[in-house]
Amino acid sequence: MGPELADGRPDFLASASQRKTPPLWGIGLSKDVNGHQRLLPRGWANSKLQAVLWHSGEAQTAKAQVRKFSAAERAALVKFVAFL
Repeated sequence: MGPELADGRPDFLASASQRKTPPLWGIGLSKDVNGHQRLLPRGWANSKLQAVLWHSGEAQTAKAQVRKFSAAERAALVKFVAFL
């Protein structure tokens, strides 16, 4: 997640600026299952697109690409992730 979101709490092999996150499988059902759509540790993101844009560190290149997407491309990405 990068140094901006580091919490000073390493977790096994993940450093304090890394997060061990669950796979995206089933993320499209998160609102139905959990009653909310808050994503990332501590619910920092309220949408899938926000979750992508919160990332930094090794995800910086991917985030930069998403920022270049048109509105239609961003909508397609969110729709794709919802079906995982």
